[in-house]
Amino acid sequence: MILLRIITLSIHLLLMNLASVGPLLAVWLDVRATRRHSPEISKIGQKIGWWSVAALIVGIVVGLIQGLLIWLEGNPQYFEALDGLWASKVTFGFWEIGFSLICTGGYLAWWKYGSRAALWQRLLSRFLAILSATNLLYHFPTLFTIMGLIARGEVSVDAPVDSSEFRTLLIQGEVIWFTLHFWFASFAVSGIVAGMLSLAKLPEDQREATAGAAFTIALIATLLQIPVGFVLTTTLNSTQQSRLMGEDPVCTAMFAASLFLALWLMHLLASLAFFDRSWRKVYMASATLGGTVLLMTATMLLSRS
Repeated sequence: MILLRIITLSIHLLLMNLASVGPLLAVWLDVRATRRHSPEISKIGQKIGWWSVAALIVGIVVGLIQGLLIWLEGNPQYFEALDGLWASKVTFGFWEIGFSLICTGGYLAWWKYGSRAALWQRLLSRFLAILSATNLLYHFPTLFTIMGLIARGEVSVDAPVDSSEFRTLLIQGEVIWFTLHFWFASFAVSGIVAGMLSLAKLPEDQREATAGAAFTIALIATLLQIPVGFVLTTTLNSTQQSRLMGEDPVCTAMFAASLFLALWLMHLLASLAFFDRSWRKVYMASATLGGTVLLMTATMLLSRS
């Protein structure tokens, strides 16, 4: 059961990474296409935008499967935490998902079919995508981190949790640093996707520069994970820290392996950004990213079990 949870949670996180920052990368490519008068770059941006919509929908389904696995494991505390947050945040969260889908879909439809000759039209359409992305970046990591803290008894709250009490939990160290960790991971995943599509679809005169810029975005986001990940580790409770640092050999080994893969990913992204944009390196970076997420997820779940 724990293996299924690790796999489904890893897939869920990757999908939500793309869903959250995919619209921002679409806006970046939209601006780039306008400045360079490139319909090919526009097509890449629109594809990433639609992929982010699909990732959000599939991510919801995978999240429901993850919830089913937790229920089958017999962990009622997570559902008690969910019930406590239902009225103030979870119900509201469904509206937020719908809002993001409408904003991204509206932006992409306007971009492809509408008139955007005027500057204000381009700015307004792009603002819809920015609203969609920032909406998910704020709500998704904070809600699920706080729900986990409540379920594990690491914060003391009285159910039902109202909006005011929820806002006070936002300043918890683990909430802040996990949210930043999720943000940078989202830029890394979306940057790699944008780089891959640029290499595959753009003509030769535009391919290298656009793909290199996309991989640079992924590289910078991955480098920023170093300080964020370090501080996040210091905010974990003493039991989790002990398991990471040697009390649980399997957990410690996975943690060490995930750090090694993260460093290797930085090396591969640096090569893709500046030197060698071969498909061999792209496949290696994608596999390393997936392995890093898988091992980090396994480490997180094992440290909490």
